[in-house]
Amino acid sequence: MTDQTDKGQRPLAARWGLIVLAITLAALAAYIGVEACGGESGCYEGARELWRSALPPEIRSQLRMALVFVFSPWLWIAVVLVFIAERVWPARKSQRVFSVSMLHDFFGWFLLDKLGFGFLFALIFGYSLVQGWWRENMEWATLDLTPHLPMWALLLISFVFADFLNWFHHLVRHKIPLLWMFHAVHHSDREMNIFTDDRVHPIEKLVASGIMLFPQLILRIDVEWTAWMLLFQQLYTHVYHGNIRTRYGPLRYLLVTPQSHRIHHSIEHDHIDKNFGVIFSIWDRIFGTHHDGDGGYPQTGVEDEGFPHESSAWPDSILGRYVAQFFYPFYQAYLRVTTGSWYPKRADTENARHEETAAPPADPAE
Repeated sequence: MTDQTDKGQRPLAARWGLIVLAITLAALAAYIGVEACGGESGCYEGARELWRSALPPEIRSQLRMALVFVFSPWLWIAVVLVFIAERVWPARKSQRVFSVSMLHDFFGWFLLDKLGFGFLFALIFGYSLVQGWWRENMEWATLDLTPHLPMWALLLISFVFADFLNWFHHLVRHKIPLLWMFHAVHHSDREMNIFTDDRVHPIEKLVASGIMLFPQLILRIDVEWTAWMLLFQQLYTHVYHGNIRTRYGPLRYLLVTPQSHRIHHSIEHDHIDKNFGVIFSIWDRIFGTHHDGDGGYPQTGVEDEGFPHESSAWPDSILGRYVAQFFYPFYQAYLRVTTGSWYPKRADTENARHEETAAPPADPAE
């Protein structure tokens, strides 16, 4: 009965979520249209004035940087090189380059979310809230080191400090169940690809974008430099999510690699809560959260069998699954309140795991 109810509720929740999202976007579009076209200057000039009055210069700069990222030749060069590497040195040979998950991540999470609702939500609220709170309460913590250090040194310090904060924040997202429900959306990808990096819930983007700003605010680094550092970070993290069989040789002792990050996404019990690094792997080695994984490339995903995984690359399926994955953490919170459990099948999964551990090893030929 529980399984049937769960299977019936999830598509229904996805449909209602899609309806709510469509109504919200339609209302927002109508509001913008009325505000922009309500004056005597015409819709075009009204839209420009609304753009300037609604968003501060810093956020307009970040939006321009988002377009720079999307149209950057470096991004698409990286995409082509990763596609080639996935054909030549695949981590999992059975996975196609243009898999269902890759198409879902590209159209659903990269185009629709990262460049649409998720990006605007995270940027406008995350950046504005952090910057406003800092200016009102934390100006005393600002360090003006410009007269003492060259800009390249300030950028290096800021980048390393931000990476440590990202490592710590990543660890916290795994340890606190409510935060994990949002982070589980990212971990749900069973066919890791270069656009898996974009499968991040907007709530998670909201927190992460604010954390990234703290070092820049402390050191008074210009927003343009912050955007370029974020661009570099995004390029690098996209690459190591690809289905690539490489450990970077000795560089793995310094940097996160496709192999080490696959261990982080692994569903194997020994790999849980390991390898939290974003750019540098040194934090995991220092604080004891590194796992080499014997150099292997395990299967990835989440333990919740009821997660609304993508199953088709048709546009309606991509949109529907995106909405279902968007509302997944809220559905889990509802389950927590009503049943006291995060996963509807968590007990069954744990029992199956113990039975699998106790069972004799399977024949390799099977």
